[in-house]
Amino acid sequence: MTNVSRPALPFMSLDRDDLAAILYGLSDYIGVHEVVFDDFGAVEDARLVWWNEAYQKVRTKTVEFGQSMAETYYEPHSAFVHVKEAWDTGRSFQIFELPSSTRDRYREQGVRVSILVNWQRVSDYVIEAGGDISEFVAMQELLKDQQSLVAIASKKRALAVERQRIAHNLHDSVIQQLYATSLGLSLAAREADDGTSQQISKAIDSIAAVIDGIRKEILDVESRVSPELQTQLEDVLLPIVSPAGAEFELAFRCPRIAEEFLPHIRAVCTESTSNAVRHGSAKKVAISITENKGDLQLIISDDGSGIDSAAPLQNGLNNMRQRAQSMGGTMKVRTRNGGGTVIEWTVPHPGWES
Repeated sequence: MTNVSRPALPFMSLDRDDLAAILYGLSDYIGVHEVVFDDFGAVEDARLVWWNEAYQKVRTKTVEFGQSMAETYYEPHSAFVHVKEAWDTGRSFQIFELPSSTRDRYREQGVRVSILVNWQRVSDYVIEAGGDISEFVAMQELLKDQQSLVAIASKKRALAVERQRIAHNLHDSVIQQLYATSLGLSLAAREADDGTSQQISKAIDSIAAVIDGIRKEILDVESRVSPELQTQLEDVLLPIVSPAGAEFELAFRCPRIAEEFLPHIRAVCTESTSNAVRHGSAKKVAISITENKGDLQLIISDDGSGIDSAAPLQNGLNNMRQRAQSMGGTMKVRTRNGGGTVIEWTVPHPGWES
């Protein structure tokens, strides 16, 4: 066991019961284990001999004196590696992580677990002290996501600027040169014979058609600004799909959408995408907004693990249904052919502008 030089406590007369009470109330969990070896000296198990309140909270099974680590721990053989290292060297550090798709003894499914565990030998025991760093890890990932979103936004702005530059060059250079060529041909046609003059006129008409086509392209580039709703949806959905390596598609097949409908559409798209990616492990989410016989229809489909359409709706899905019903609409949830979920959210949209 490694000897570590440390200052002596100024209150060496502290009662052991007082110290135990302090350790028992810590937010970090503590478990004291008695190590069990097999005939060959390998760690075979560890028996729990003391624990604090936080330790009880992270276990789903009732904590009992002498409880077996082999029978109650998630991946106990991984824990045994750290127990042995702590026994041999005095200490071992572990980052204990479980993906959000795993239902374990520590969290409900859908929540990622990150715990920093310090295994340390004290006399004939190994102490396990763990602190939950899930929120810290989530914050780091959020910062990475925001950096990615800034990079994506910068790239989109750069592309828009480049389109504008090309459009201006077409207008200021190419069109002017075509105009000059057309004018020169017009002057030449005046001195040419009838046959040649007709050929020149056709060439002038072709140039005029090219100029008209370029002008239309310029107008298209200058007006190619994402609809406000599409931009808003991209902003809220990218932070959801990017960390999971998923992607989404947006399709707008409708005229102008009334302003009061926009918050509901954003909420439904955000909740549906979040459920698909975080709970259904979907890698692709397709969203379409269409006009269908005077109704606004929002369809969200994914390729995830699916959802039981007969099961009671959870809070998020129930809120989506209530939004539709409050506007006189409906929401249907069904399983997609080949796997995944399809949500059809439909509300009346009177006064549709075509």
